[in-house]
Order: sequence, then C-alpha cells, then structure tokens
Amino acid sequence: MSSTDIANYAKKVLALDPKIRFAGKIVNGELVSTARKEGVIPLLDKDLAALAHHQVSVKAMMDKMFTDKLGNTDWIVESKGKVKLLTIFQKDGILILSTEPTSDHHAIIEKIKTL
Repeated sequence: MSSTDIANYAKKVLALDPKIRFAGKIVNGELVSTARKEGVIPLLDKDLAALAHHQVSVKAMMDKMFTDKLGNTDWIVESKGKVKLLTIFQKDGILILSTEPTSDHHAIIEKIKTL
C-alpha cells in the first residue's frame, strides 16, 4: 500500500458504516492513518487516546505468544458502555475502530474485508 493509500485508508473504512465513530491504522506500532466521523466528539482526550492506541499495540504483541497454539487472531471486540472497540489484524498492521455500542461489528468486519 502506498503512503497515499495508507493516508486515505481510514477515510475509506469510516465511509463503510454510519455507526463507525473513528478508524485508525497502526503499522509497526505507529498510528499512520486516522479518520473521525464528522460531528463526533472524542470520548478520550489526546493523551488517553494515545495511550489507548499504544495499548492495542501491546495487546497485539502479547497475543502473538498464543499464535502457535491457537492460530492467528483475526479480530477482537471490546464492548463498553459508551462505545464498541474493534481491533482487526491485517497483513500490514492493525486496524482500530470505535463504533456506536449498537453497531453490528460482524457486518462492519465483513465490509472491511472487501476493501
């Protein structure tokens, strides 16, 4: 994926479903592409958001310890009171999403596979 494609990737993901609040792409531990739904107020301030993105990278690194025994992780969903967090493992990095709590995460993941 070229740098222009990476920069636009989060915007393409955001356009897939109206319940996606935020999309970000992490490559080698660095957040390289982001998009936020227009009018959505972030639930985390800048420092907590950076910590949350780092947490995803750490979880992904720890998850690799189980790959030999359990297989690759495709995706992880965390359901919280105000938001649903999706972590989708891809060949070139990790896609992170926050969605409305009522989102259909299975449908969103299937749409992402078509990109």
